[in-house]
Amino acid sequence: MFGLGVLKGTIIGLGIGIIASFALKEACKKSDKNKIDKSPNLEE
Repeated sequence: MFGLGVLKGTIIGLGIGIIASFALKEACKKSDKNKIDKSPNLEE
């Protein structure tokens, strides 16, 4: 029983970690695009 709980916990933890890292990557991509869009406007 305890072993199954540990396995479930690790699987859930890994799933959350993967989803969180994917969300962070998407957020970084969006902020990078915003920075690229804003910088030419500032130079003009």
